[in-house]
Amino acid sequence: MHKNLLDIINRRQLVSAINKTKWRELCQEFGERHSLNISVRYKLITSEQVLGFSPVWWDELFAESSAIEWLDFDPLVKEHQGRLIADKVTDVSAEILAILNKHGIKYTAQESYFRVWGYLNPGIDPKFV
Repeated sequence: MHKNLLDIINRRQLVSAINKTKWRELCQEFGERHSLNISVRYKLITSEQVLGFSPVWWDELFAESSAIEWLDFDPLVKEHQGRLIADKVTDVSAEILAILNKHGIKYTAQESYFRVWGYLNPGIDPKFV
């Protein structure tokens, strides 16, 4: 792990909630299922910026996994149908949860999203599902 990341982890007293193997399994599995068109948002420990919901390149996300504080999955996939027709909305909750459960990856329900935690801050006590 890069020294800058270790400094941030130590300064903020972060605790790792998921290891590199689980990140690899998660990214590989979702990468193989790119047809699901799942959008995610995530926050890195190196910034206060939240990177908004969008499809991702899972191999690139894996490369950043050691700095991911949390990752949210949007279970509703919206497909543009045209200007005069409402977007088609597909619920992929079952597919997301099947992958998380298959690999034993703990998550929390945040609003209508599923959150995988990379690191926990002191005083944060998420209710894992």
